Amino acid sequence: MTPANPARLRKIVVLYALLMILCGIGYAKYDNYQLDGDAVSFMDIADAIHTHNWPVAINGYWNPAYAATLAVGQIVAHPSRWNELQTYFWVNFFIFVACIGASLYLVLSLLRVREKFVTDADSLPAFSQPALLLVSLGLLFLGFQRELAIGAVRADALLLFFFFIAAAFLLRLQSTGRFIYYPLLGLALGLAYLTKSFAFLPSGILLAALFVFGITRKGQRRTRIVSGILLAGVVFACIAGPYILAISKQRGRFTTGESARLNYAYFVDETGRWHEWHTGDLGHAKADFKHHEELIVNAPPVYSFARHPVGTYPLWFDPSYWTDTIKPQVYLHGHILRLKRTTVLLLRYLVGHLESFVILGTLLLLGCFIGRRRASWLPLAPVALWGLLMLGIYFPIDLQDRYLTPAFLFVAIPVLAMLRRPKNGYQGEIATGMALLFAGLVFATAASDLGDRRRTESVTGYPRGAYSKQIYPAAKGITGLGITPGSDIACFGDVACYVDHYWARIAGTPIRAEIEVPDGSDPGAFWKHVADKQAVVDALRARNIKAIVGSFETSEQVPEGWHQLGASNFYAYPL
Repeated sequence: MTPANPARLRKIVVLYALLMILCGIGYAKYDNYQLDGDAVSFMDIADAIHTHNWPVAINGYWNPAYAATLAVGQIVAHPSRWNELQTYFWVNFFIFVACIGASLYLVLSLLRVREKFVTDADSLPAFSQPALLLVSLGLLFLGFQRELAIGAVRADALLLFFFFIAAAFLLRLQSTGRFIYYPLLGLALGLAYLTKSFAFLPSGILLAALFVFGITRKGQRRTRIVSGILLAGVVFACIAGPYILAISKQRGRFTTGESARLNYAYFVDETGRWHEWHTGDLGHAKADFKHHEELIVNAPPVYSFARHPVGTYPLWFDPSYWTDTIKPQVYLHGHILRLKRTTVLLLRYLVGHLESFVILGTLLLLGCFIGRRRASWLPLAPVALWGLLMLGIYFPIDLQDRYLTPAFLFVAIPVLAMLRRPKNGYQGEIATGMALLFAGLVFATAASDLGDRRRTESVTGYPRGAYSKQIYPAAKGITGLGITPGSDIACFGDVACYVDHYWARIAGTPIRAEIEVPDGSDPGAFWKHVADKQAVVDALRARNIKAIVGSFETSEQVPEGWHQLGASNFYAYPL
């Protein structure tokens, strides 16, 4: 079998990265609308950063780095609320491009470690440098097609970028020992924390592990490593510390972020997600609420957010404010139930990501192997162990596919790099062929998907991919009723309040009150059975609410006083 031409393979890697970027441009133009309350909160914080409204930008639940990148998009493109989403898709595109560069840097760093430390006279790496780069790019591209979509306005892709860079700096420390990589490691970890508070724990554990490793060395090496890690810690503290101090001052107690506390309460203690103080649905958690929403009508429950009127929907914009005193309690049965659930979620994720397992299993069956000696795989293990640590932090509480992507890539890529083949065997050519085939299939899938999205947009007549036939007509209908931007409104029911309240942001009408539908049923049907509608209307009018907006199920009978907003399922009751 003729060996593959390394120079040609390197050109293919460059070409493939360019094709990924070309597909990224396609997704920035044609990816579909997929927003939720997380996205709207990031947009609201981006507004606050853009206008230097720092008290609002400081948020115990959402860290600011991703919102800051959205703010850069605002500064560059000057979008209106009606077309800002397309700008944010382009921001995500540039994050995607950055992740491509970071992944290449990570794999090249991994290869330098393999070349320097992994020696075995009887075997060779199964994947050559270009082949490993190619299969890694394919895995990354799949991650963006599945979990880290350009149309998803979330922080996960930016977090992956900083984690990639941090892992690459760690590997460069292994291969070169250059002191400059210590502060760079601290910088990358600090920026990862500013992207998502989750990063604080794996970053702290990594730095602590490196410190312990350093103090167990001897002579000048110990001094160099310990001083380097201390410097990395100082840089990390300088980046993360000011924000930790800011949110701690805001909350009145030390905290590195409130998401872990609330997620434990929600997923383990079984605390109700909304209006816990009124419903008493605390599960096994405890609380003595200091600043909850104001209940202005009891039946049906009508809440005012006037005590903390920030963001498009204050309850989602800063849940750590409204739930400030919730104290999670260790609940063994809740942990068992949650572990069962996360195990199922992990298995589903792995079943949906069999490509790397197929590649690995095929090569193992053909005679490849993980090095028999510890020295042939241990130098490549730190990144994989860091990925497993991330999985271990998420696993007991909550798993979502987008959370698993960094951990999966950090395990899969080093394991493929560890794979060895007999020195005189043919497995290397097969591995290269599999890398080419895998990368090609991933690209073909993306190209076909983009073609389908483009055809769908042509048929539906949407102005762009970043469009919803429910949300945008609803926002336009609000302005058509004479409700001007800046007017306060009330949301009504789960769809309008929780599922997607981007309509309120587009219209510039912040939600300052909510009518809850306790059983989650259709608000239109629910309204017909409200005994004292006038009490609800009067209470909202007294707080200068201009309209109630809800999403009704299709019905021939629309309740009296409600106006359909465009051709959407949203209806408004002007006050």
